[in-house]
Amino acid sequence: MNGPEIRSALPGPEGAATLDKLAGLLYPGLAKDLGPFVIRRKDGSWIEDVDGNVFLDLISGMASVPLGAANERIMHAAVEALRTTGLEDAHFYAHEYMLPLAEQLLAVAPDGLTRVDIALNGTEAVETMIRFARRATGRPIVIGFMGGYHGEAGTAGAVGAETSDLSVGYRALMPGFVHVPYPNPYRTPFEARRGGTGDGTVDFIRDHLLFHAVDPAEVAAIVIEPVLGSGGCVAPPPSFWTALAALCEEFGFLLAVDEVKSGYGRSGAMFAVQRWGVRPDLMALGKAMGGGVLPIGAVLGTERAMGFDDLSTGSTWSWFPASCAAALETLAIFREEPVLENVLTLEAAGAEALGRLVERFPAVGDGRSIGCFQAIELVTDRVTKERDASRQRDLAERLARRGILADSSTTSLNLQPSLVLPVEALQMAYGVIEEELAAMEGAT
Repeated sequence: MNGPEIRSALPGPEGAATLDKLAGLLYPGLAKDLGPFVIRRKDGSWIEDVDGNVFLDLISGMASVPLGAANERIMHAAVEALRTTGLEDAHFYAHEYMLPLAEQLLAVAPDGLTRVDIALNGTEAVETMIRFARRATGRPIVIGFMGGYHGEAGTAGAVGAETSDLSVGYRALMPGFVHVPYPNPYRTPFEARRGGTGDGTVDFIRDHLLFHAVDPAEVAAIVIEPVLGSGGCVAPPPSFWTALAALCEEFGFLLAVDEVKSGYGRSGAMFAVQRWGVRPDLMALGKAMGGGVLPIGAVLGTERAMGFDDLSTGSTWSWFPASCAAALETLAIFREEPVLENVLTLEAAGAEALGRLVERFPAVGDGRSIGCFQAIELVTDRVTKERDASRQRDLAERLARRGILADSSTTSLNLQPSLVLPVEALQMAYGVIEEELAAMEGAT
């Protein structure tokens, strides 16, 4: 499949007809977000729609397709397992893929993680991780971060706080969560105080949250995305991790990291916490774990966090054999192929291009490149840093009409390419972005 190549308006006639019919059948809240095309097939980093338009995919199934769509090795492993066993409930009978997958996960995990639990996907893994934290500590309260996304509805939705509309209808029904601003170097409202922890966010948690609002003796865990994913591809400063680890140790909090999106190489390390030498007590996995072929998730933990047997976890489809086979083949590819090296090459190319955009265009307030987490933050004013949501949507639509797909669903324009994308393709995409920003600037 070659591209980008746009042959029609978006959506084209066949895609428009399908989307119109879906709008009459689907839940309207889902239907309104679909478009502007209907997929026919995917190949690596390319998507072809039903009208023959071909797009470069820089969304990667919201970072759930790490090694290109329909990777042949992973597809073959999954299909063979499906033919051999079909479905099995891994809560009741073990199957032959479970032991090697658990062993291989722990072999590549951060030091100290010794236990594995099964999950169907990332949301379920986050839910289970929080249950483990509360059971292990006997404490009810969990601290999360504004801007974080951990899934929708239930416990995962309550610990997240990406945008307020995502929690409408159940936030008030899910007690036990408090939130502080994510340690975003571009937008943090905090400065480290003299004589404090060395990090402004952790100073706020210690000096204000734990003093005025929450007794530390009631806090089970701090839950965080090591790299803020859909919330803007943001990494905390190194000072944050040092101060946070010390805070957790002092008060007995568990450090629970959501690596559903940042895990499996997207940050440039196998797991993002390894990039900064962080040792979590609990880690949730999902998305890329199945290689972009089948859904699967997991929770990894220390003996303190998971060394008991009185919680019932998971669901019927958790770790069904074909998903485990896909996950094993995904790990094999990371061992055998230079995936992480390519991610760092893409990071460097993204940093160079983003630096050029920040220098050239006043509307680009910030550009971020952490592995294959890359983002353009558009602002109305560089001093006030007010977000320019209208310009962001306009840019995303212009790029789609040029055959470049980027995620504009939240606070920045996020680029989440396949980890094996050739660097030339990413450089080409940034060239198109620069052209469209220049055209938008000329039109104002």
